[in-house]
Amino acid sequence: MPTIEIDEDRRELRSGAQAVAPQPKVFELLVYLARHRERVVPKAELLDAIWPGVVVTEASLQRAISLARSTLAELGASEAITTHARHGYRFQAGAPPAAVGAGPQRVLERAREAYERGEWQAAIDLLRSVDDLEGLGADDLRRWAHAAQCAGRPSEALPVLERAVAAYTARGDQQRAAWAAILVASLRLEWGEWTLANGWLQRAARLLDGLPACREHGYVEMLRARFAMSSNQLEQALSHAQRAREIGREFGDPDLEGLGLMQAGQAWLFTGNTPEGLNALDEAAVAVGANGLSSWAGGLVYCGVIYSYMTRSDWQRAGQWTEQFTRWCEGKGVAAYPGLCRMHRAEVLAVKGDLPEAVREMAATIEMLEAHAPWAVGDGWLVMGEIQLSAGQLEEARAAFIRAAELGWDSAFGLALVRYYGGDAAGALRQLVQCMDEDVFSCRSRPGASLAHLCIVAVSAGDLARARAALERLDAHPEWTSTATLTALVIRARGELSAAEGDSAGAVRQLRQAARLSLESNAPLACAEARRSLSRALHAAGDTDAAEVELGAAISLFRRAGAEGQVALCERLRQS
Repeated sequence: MPTIEIDEDRRELRSGAQAVAPQPKVFELLVYLARHRERVVPKAELLDAIWPGVVVTEASLQRAISLARSTLAELGASEAITTHARHGYRFQAGAPPAAVGAGPQRVLERAREAYERGEWQAAIDLLRSVDDLEGLGADDLRRWAHAAQCAGRPSEALPVLERAVAAYTARGDQQRAAWAAILVASLRLEWGEWTLANGWLQRAARLLDGLPACREHGYVEMLRARFAMSSNQLEQALSHAQRAREIGREFGDPDLEGLGLMQAGQAWLFTGNTPEGLNALDEAAVAVGANGLSSWAGGLVYCGVIYSYMTRSDWQRAGQWTEQFTRWCEGKGVAAYPGLCRMHRAEVLAVKGDLPEAVREMAATIEMLEAHAPWAVGDGWLVMGEIQLSAGQLEEARAAFIRAAELGWDSAFGLALVRYYGGDAAGALRQLVQCMDEDVFSCRSRPGASLAHLCIVAVSAGDLARARAALERLDAHPEWTSTATLTALVIRARGELSAAEGDSAGAVRQLRQAARLSLESNAPLACAEARRSLSRALHAAGDTDAAEVELGAAISLFRRAGAEGQVALCERLRQS
């Protein structure tokens, strides 16, 4: 088989004196296969690489492969691309394109040019080819790591950043070494490797010892805020976040200022200063576009803002910022956060009552996270469990929550609700009480929803004293239920308790109010649950006709949302 040379500058293929110029997508396909000639490249990877952000079928790839083979056949290399059934393709001819017609220095120049243009994959491949030949300096290692993050390949960025720390340290540049160490710590945090992250945080802080004030000191404060938040030390988190924001403003670093503001907003929100927290979070999200935050910082800010709103069931804000986040990712060409965009979108879809689409979106999201953001896969399974629980698919929900727990995510609260819907109210109550006593993250981050569900489950288990105590705690902290969705949930819990205490009129009134408020909040599943509870209260009061109307309405809402498991629960209630 002849040697095939790929000239990227002229976008030609050559064999000896003969040259051909393939179609643009065919050329990109050949370049990608040649760069990864050491392995079989999966079809899905090729689709993502050659048609980024565009939905195309496998037929498009097959056609491009066919055209590539025809082009190669003109050069006498028709067998250069081999097919590996049910997996992908491999290129087996010629030299890697980065080494064609240019020495390492020229390739390095092309890599830097590709990096400046935001052509992340091209920059990565070119930098790797130089590194294989003679090794890279600290600055080019930093470029490689940043390109890998933007291309959605943080697992590749991590070892490169660690090498950059050593390279900067060796040349005596402690400030840049500290910056690379900060990025390593941040990535380790995203992977949930808290011990390793703390080690790199301490390394960064030590590298900064004795240096004049600089922005890197602010990023150390930002990381300290994240650690404090994770251990529920909210006042400390707020202090570190505010200091990070101040340093960001002092040194004109919009990334640091935005991250500090977002973390301060979270701390204010979780300490009960709701107005201040909401304003800070909204401002931080606006800053992503207005202040031109980098793709790395912008993604962290958006994710933090949306997560905070979801914890308090503020679906209006969460939905609006999710749409904005998605547009921002598409506009920036950022591959580092698409899975998180889709996960947030799936959560919003579930609340708005499109469960089949939410399940499909989460299945695709988990697959994407496994490939590009494995540290977030556990969160994906947690969200999948919550969606399946909303649909009444209890076995699927239990399996998803267990998978999340295996990956290190707190899913005890979700598993307790699976037991409740499965008919084991007493077991669910024991598990919920244990969660509340241990102040697990799923309860700490959503105190209003946690206590409202505890009240509902306690009523079902016959422990009315515990139900009353849960409502008393909610009464003492109105900021925990300041959204319409949470207010409706608490009113439903009061209605359930009123029914159990024999106050039929009060129960009916409260449950009607909960159903109406849920519907006004565009939360049809919550409305259906309230109407199912209302049906039980009406039946207990002897108004069977009205009870049947409400149960029928609940079934209709569940069915329209695709919650067939909930429909089955309603049908069992009707039979009983």
